[in-house]
Amino acid sequence: MKRQRFLKAFLLPSLILLFFSCSEQNHQELDTVGNPDLFESISTVPIEDQYIVVLHENQLSFRYDEEDYEGSQILMRREVDGMFKQYKISEDNLERVYSMALTGFCARMDQSKMEMVRNDPRVKYVEQDRMGTLGKPSDKPPFKVNEDLGPNTQVVPWGIKRVGGPFSYSGRNSVFVIDTGIQLDHPDLNVDSKKGFDAYNSKRKDWNMDDEHGHGTHVAGTIGALDNNFGVVGVVPGVTVVPVKIFFGPRADYTYSGMIAGIEHVGVRGIPGDVANLSFGGFDSSTALDEAVLRVSEKRRIWMIIASGNSRLPATAFSPARVKGKYTITVSAFDSRDRYAWFSHYGEPIQFGAPGVSVLSTWAGNRYRLETGTSMAAPHVSGLRLLGDIDSDGYVLNYPISPSDPIAFRSNNR
Repeated sequence: MKRQRFLKAFLLPSLILLFFSCSEQNHQELDTVGNPDLFESISTVPIEDQYIVVLHENQLSFRYDEEDYEGSQILMRREVDGMFKQYKISEDNLERVYSMALTGFCARMDQSKMEMVRNDPRVKYVEQDRMGTLGKPSDKPPFKVNEDLGPNTQVVPWGIKRVGGPFSYSGRNSVFVIDTGIQLDHPDLNVDSKKGFDAYNSKRKDWNMDDEHGHGTHVAGTIGALDNNFGVVGVVPGVTVVPVKIFFGPRADYTYSGMIAGIEHVGVRGIPGDVANLSFGGFDSSTALDEAVLRVSEKRRIWMIIASGNSRLPATAFSPARVKGKYTITVSAFDSRDRYAWFSHYGEPIQFGAPGVSVLSTWAGNRYRLETGTSMAAPHVSGLRLLGDIDSDGYVLNYPISPSDPIAFRSNNR
């Protein structure tokens, strides 16, 4: 979908609240009580006459070939073209085709056409596409490389120490950061843009995987900031981090269909043992997004590490945090005293707690910054999962229900 059409659609009225997985407004250590208004709420709206359509695989005229994604995409496009001709929908209305994460497509159609498509026996379900914006980060100035932190004064953030890091890694796997992009030339990161993706430019030559916001660069630093003489160090220093950009612009705009496209890309470019970090989600739950996360993780044996959310509710209220699969891990947050972070979601299907309060990491513009949220907790676990099995070192204190979440820690078998 072209960015111009996407931005124009923001004139629609706000209907449902979404909560981002990190605090953009508070950067000091939080106690177990506090003001929930410090956490930004984001309005999402339905995209008028735009729908995600998921098909029954056994109703298709072809079978998906994992060894030939491009060929499968061509065949899926033919399947969709046939449906469009049947219901007299212009082929120009097709926005996206999915064949890895979902069996289906995203398209624009009016209510009457949508109802005809919904009632087609090939259709599993139809879900209206949604869009939103995370908003700009706060105006608090970040640290500059070798200025505020000083030369030869690399910092090991408290969270890295708490999970037992940093760790050396010489394997061939990568961590896909599904987020706002990553600053491609940040001096403290090892970024692989060749495997990256931009969900909002249809032509590869127009892809922009650079971070226009900062959030994705922060996540990437916690995972793999280099072990050098400046800045910070990550859980797995120097590991390859891959930008999968599903939020664009300084306000981090997004659509659910774009999120699913990012998940699909990880399925196409990832290999077994790779890790994907998902520090996003919302209350206007998306069955299609949940299905995409589960399908890609299990088809490709790629670990999906998911932030649980920041509204002190059961994690089952949040999508995709509620996904529970063989290769998914949902993560809650705690502070430097092992205390439950008062904002964090809790309960099933969370598997681990990780550091998520006043986390120092890389930021866009060759900078560093403190951030708070379950967005910051998830990348600690992403780094650990790259190394293999994860053990625990105690349990999160002051947890709102029983049992408490185990604290993620390096495996004793490593």
